[in-house]
Amino acid sequence: MFTGRQFSYVFAILILSLFSVFVIVEIVDKTRLSDPEYAASQSEVKAYNQEIPTVFIHGWKGSERSFQTMFNRFSAHYHGPERAFVVRIDPDSSVTVSGNMKNKRIPLIQILFTDNHASMEQQGIWLRSAFRVLKAKGIDRMNVVSHSMGGKAFTCYLETARNPNAYPKTEKFVAIAAPFDWIGGPNKTDFSLGQLKSNSALYKYRARIPHDLHVLAIAGVNNRHTESDGVVRLQSAFFGKYFFNPKYYSEKIIYGRNAQHSKLHENPAVDQLIADYLWKIKPKG
Repeated sequence: MFTGRQFSYVFAILILSLFSVFVIVEIVDKTRLSDPEYAASQSEVKAYNQEIPTVFIHGWKGSERSFQTMFNRFSAHYHGPERAFVVRIDPDSSVTVSGNMKNKRIPLIQILFTDNHASMEQQGIWLRSAFRVLKAKGIDRMNVVSHSMGGKAFTCYLETARNPNAYPKTEKFVAIAAPFDWIGGPNKTDFSLGQLKSNSALYKYRARIPHDLHVLAIAGVNNRHTESDGVVRLQSAFFGKYFFNPKYYSEKIIYGRNAQHSKLHENPAVDQLIADYLWKIKPKG
């Protein structure tokens, strides 16, 4: 048994030992924080953790080339965006993924439909298959960029994905020249808003779209007289305003020769809109 004096002595030694450990740990932490290499590595880890993948969906009759040059421009002129996965979806809904996410600060994922002229509804089904695979690979959140009919297919996916936990959560959606008011194909004449609301399946089920989804609609005007990009009119590209939460919905118009429908995803001005909206980055100085 310890006497009172012995107990006090042992207790004092324990307190001093613990204090020494805390001092050593603090010195080590301060040394690491002042080390430029350590600080840089921690900053890099933080940056990787903060970024989420961006999925690109081509339009009707699109292919790997549809977004390939945009990917090349992002890699060449911006810090961060790099191609990561290519996701191919066959008509039987089987999904093949190639590439990797390793060391990609802003991973870019390209969706490719083997049957690239299927209906919006069918492509919506295929997207569910693809996004389940991405979820299984550990992707819990994503941004989405689409061109033309890819925007309608993705909106159809949003309205038909009934189990949100089975898919990555979409944070932001950029729809480039999406013909949101087309019903069964290109409209020969402009429908009235009432007609569109009565006949558009996307409008009918709009309440199923997540209300916290942030959306940027980009439209092109290469002919001011027709207010269109040669294929999709402004009214069509911006009809999404009736689908998405107006609190998080915005629109941008690109003008000029390179605002033609098939040239929009080749236009550096569109690159810049995407980079700023999704990643808050600017071209290299």
